[in-house]
Amino acid sequence: MNSQTVSNKVRAAYGIGDYAICLYWSGVGLYLLYFYTDIIGITPLLAGWIYALGIAWDAVTDPFMGYLAERTRTKMGSYRPYIFYGAIPLALSFVLLFWVPPFEGTQLFIFLLIANLIHRTCFTIVSVPYSSLTARITDDSDERTKLTTARMIGASFGTLTISALGFPIVLWFGGGEEALGFIYLGMIAGLAAVLVLSITVRFVEERKFNFPEAELPSFTKVARSIANNYPFWIVFASILILISTSIMFNSNLIYFVKYALDLHAYQGLILGVSSGSALLAIPLWAYAALKIGKRNSWMIAMSLLILGFLIFYLYPIASLSELLIILSFTGFANGATGVLFWSMLPDTIEYGEWKTDVRTESSLYGFMTFAQKGAIACAALFLGLALTNIGFEPNQEQTAETLAGLKLIMTWVPLAGVTISLMLVSFYPIDKIFHQKLIQDIADRKLVNAKN
Repeated sequence: MNSQTVSNKVRAAYGIGDYAICLYWSGVGLYLLYFYTDIIGITPLLAGWIYALGIAWDAVTDPFMGYLAERTRTKMGSYRPYIFYGAIPLALSFVLLFWVPPFEGTQLFIFLLIANLIHRTCFTIVSVPYSSLTARITDDSDERTKLTTARMIGASFGTLTISALGFPIVLWFGGGEEALGFIYLGMIAGLAAVLVLSITVRFVEERKFNFPEAELPSFTKVARSIANNYPFWIVFASILILISTSIMFNSNLIYFVKYALDLHAYQGLILGVSSGSALLAIPLWAYAALKIGKRNSWMIAMSLLILGFLIFYLYPIASLSELLIILSFTGFANGATGVLFWSMLPDTIEYGEWKTDVRTESSLYGFMTFAQKGAIACAALFLGLALTNIGFEPNQEQTAETLAGLKLIMTWVPLAGVTISLMLVSFYPIDKIFHQKLIQDIADRKLVNAKN
């Protein structure tokens, strides 16, 4: 067996950790704007500002968390202590995020913003070290694809759980009072996440590297290494554009279902089908990545996603079954993005080390999530402005013009992002053979340096 082979137990333990991460990530992404506008009752513009400021803070703290975690030395390793000790505060902050406070006006805004900042900080403390574990477990490209596949399956199960069960939990436990139901949703999701993350900490071990903290590269060297890592910038730009534009579809789907189709009672089923089809597609896209390469698989997936968004816009959706069929198709195509992105990103670490003699792991992940969340923050602001511009009013019957504008925002903005992402990844240079060469060159260079 290859010394870099990862056991099924470790794959499963690592993969399930993203189940917990995505209970939070997808829970916020799917429900927070709706919670702000339709439960608390603030305007879409104000909701967009709070959402944007919170995730912008998350973005700012990510690189510092990565820099700190990379330099942490404990018996548990560099990354696992943060996951272990951060799990409970993160769960509590999630409950706070979905609590309706007894405030109005400026006090309400300040409370919602502080609650958002607390949750984002706790999320950073756990999520950045968790993501960084991929490169610390193995440096074999195929093993990373398999490891990332396990992670994406866990993530998709988390998204499926919070998507399919979110509104049923809210409606069932709330007894018609959605504000109370969201508290129960926060508590149930938080408890599940704490239990799941304990499994990851227990069974995943970090490889030991033979350099002391004093020999780690300075922040300047790390920044220079990232700046010269052009495959990273390709992956970086493509996923950044894709995620920041796709938020227009994902965040508006609940509004579209409630106001355009009058299917609010089926929100759990609709969101569940969308995320469930992405989950079922993950093994197929992982297999495609192993057989035809990550770049080629990305190109195919993005082409299918373009087709799916065009169908969603052009077809006059009038029934639940029609909506579910279209969402199944787009979900299948979208299932590729996570597994391909998170398996491509670690490969760029070796490219950077090969190019500059500086290895960046947690710092690169921290920088990646910094920009990713910064872009989402901008997208959230744009979404709030767009909803205001088309005349959206929460808990009111929407005009035909507003509903037409909603469908326009949901499709053409993501279409542009997907198209740009497809073109960028066509220039991605790292395939399996090239990556093996990088690993061998790095090993040979270290051997020479050791002899000298």
